[in-house]
Amino acid sequence: MQYNQDSKFWHFATLVADFILLNLLFIFLCIPIITIGPALAALMHTTLKLSEDENRTLVKPFWNEFKRDITKKMLLWIVYLVLIAAMVYMAQFYWNFANNNADIFRIIGFMLFMLSALILIVTIVASIIGLAMTTQYFSPIKRLVKNSYLLIIVMPVQAFIMAAVLVAASLFFIYQTVPVLSFFLVIGFAAVAYSFAPLIREIFTKVK
Repeated sequence: MQYNQDSKFWHFATLVADFILLNLLFIFLCIPIITIGPALAALMHTTLKLSEDENRTLVKPFWNEFKRDITKKMLLWIVYLVLIAAMVYMAQFYWNFANNNADIFRIIGFMLFMLSALILIVTIVASIIGLAMTTQYFSPIKRLVKNSYLLIIVMPVQAFIMAAVLVAASLFFIYQTVPVLSFFLVIGFAAVAYSFAPLIREIFTKVK
């Protein structure tokens, strides 16, 4: 039996295999928490380029982008990680405050919890945008962080869609059912990043 490597089926099968390898490589490189930044930047870069040209390979460009300017990406990730940790702490603090008080204080605590949770989601979206920007633009870390938040304000619709996808994916992941965990372990992270590609491209138009 002969296989036509130019057929749509063969192309799709190769793309799926590359996605699986890309997803597994991303998970492996995220195990040292400090390398999540470079791995996420490389994943966004690779899926963004894939959305522009479906015939390109995935693993080699991912690895090349992961190694490029890795120190800067790790430092940028540390900045976002500190901000995320601070927002998680604040959200937890106000949640406990709301549950341990009555009447008006409970309402105030719940409102502050919702505000902290919103800022947390915005910060996570900003971290994705900021790390993706490192693959396109050579800017200082301070400017990247600042611009990542500003771009959310300038492009609220795209940022909202990204946030909605992240929240939905997180809720599915929290349940930790076997099908959901299997999906994320096999192809999930790469698939989510690929869904962000058109949104990231639109956001980048505001940088140029």
